[in-house]
Amino acid sequence: MKIYAEIYPSRSLETVKQDIKKLADFDGFNIPDNPLGYPTMPPELIGYMIREMFQHKEIILNQRLKDINELKLRSIITAARAINASIIFTQGDKPKFGREFNEIDSIDAMKLAIRRGVESGVILSFRKPVFEIKKRMDSGADIFLVVNFGDATILDNINTEKLVPYIIVRTEKNGGIVDRINQPSVRLQELHSFVDQLRNYKFRGYLFSVPGDTQILTNIHRYI
Repeated sequence: MKIYAEIYPSRSLETVKQDIKKLADFDGFNIPDNPLGYPTMPPELIGYMIREMFQHKEIILNQRLKDINELKLRSIITAARAINASIIFTQGDKPKFGREFNEIDSIDAMKLAIRRGVESGVILSFRKPVFEIKKRMDSGADIFLVVNFGDATILDNINTEKLVPYIIVRTEKNGGIVDRINQPSVRLQELHSFVDQLRNYKFRGYLFSVPGDTQILTNIHRYI
């Protein structure tokens, strides 16, 4: 079972480098693009930094589509291929600056990336009805990032091998940040029991996000 860490793309190269080094025990990294619609360093730049440090770890670029056009998408796919990274496509939050394009659908972006030789996938929300979840899983994606993770019984009726549950961890330090994300989270003291209920399923891996609390993320293995 692979364990992935989410790297927050801060505006400081030195901070990002330090975070990557601290998370060296993880199997791979997920890098969100402009989280919450605020400008940050692009995921492909941080992916390049990771690849320079670790030749064989997995890198997932979590690419928003709401405010890019097809030319930019193709450039991102080219960069992902160059650093041997995968891409998860999402529409993303409303941009805090500029305007929305909404030109590209996540399924279309995923299929384009796959045709160009880049492992690619989409978001899978467990808030959707089961028939919609299964339909999305038939889209041909290589990987699915599962959000709004709730009722685990859904997993009994689907193939879980391509799934990566996205687990946001709430700590004493990051409560305000987690509230702004507006997605389900797991309290640190409940994390072990939450993960334990999932151990019978064969996932590709788990992705842990602990925004604003790198110290806990660094030591997440002791809580699971």
